[in-house]
Amino acid sequence: MITSETFDVLDEALAILKALLQGEEVSKNRNGLLYEKYRYRTDVEEMLNHIATKLELRVFSGNDKLFICPEVGSRLFGWTNEEMRNKISYITTNNELFTGYFVIMTFITMFYKEAYPDTPIAYIKIGDLVEGVSQRIETLFNMEDLEAVSQENQFDFAEICKVWQRLPDAREGVAGGKNDKVAFVENICRFLSAEKLIILELNQRIIYPTERFKSIIWNYYEDRDNRKDLLSFVKSLEVVS
Repeated sequence: MITSETFDVLDEALAILKALLQGEEVSKNRNGLLYEKYRYRTDVEEMLNHIATKLELRVFSGNDKLFICPEVGSRLFGWTNEEMRNKISYITTNNELFTGYFVIMTFITMFYKEAYPDTPIAYIKIGDLVEGVSQRIETLFNMEDLEAVSQENQFDFAEICKVWQRLPDAREGVAGGKNDKVAFVENICRFLSAEKLIILELNQRIIYPTERFKSIIWNYYEDRDNRKDLLSFVKSLEVVS
């Protein structure tokens, strides 16, 4: 028999989940009562995490704020490749989309110098990100066993190399949608900014990660063996000066 106390905990957990799914901030400063129930009530936290897991969602906390995102491969709240292409301007093919993913993974590995969540830097310059992608692409292109590496990581690096190498170089500040490397990276950054994962300062040519971004990455490394995943492989492509 389900007790009234259990229903109360369920109601409180669902109230938090509803607020997060509606895009509301649940933090110490906004929706503070909901945040306190999560922060100081173990039964509410456990119920919320249980419900979220059943819905293929993850709830993260960081800097006195809650964040939510779909599990990898979620069919309920995740996006298909087609949906992602529609969300990112100028992206029309899966190969371009996967190249965009490579840009994002490069940003993550550049932000965390040692591929661990306790070594972040404050910001990254757009020009440095473009250069970082180019360096990693060059390392990939020169691999003799690129096809085997692609199969091992379940990621078509050969096609990504082709997409990136077809893009001409360009000076920063030259608009071009996806018609050059800088514009392509800026376009991906605009998508990340729209998703509240980064703060994009185009005037200063700087990218700042948000607390949502930091929290997701922190929990990612807490829950998985970060020495054997795709991010670690991308990190290994870095050219050490």
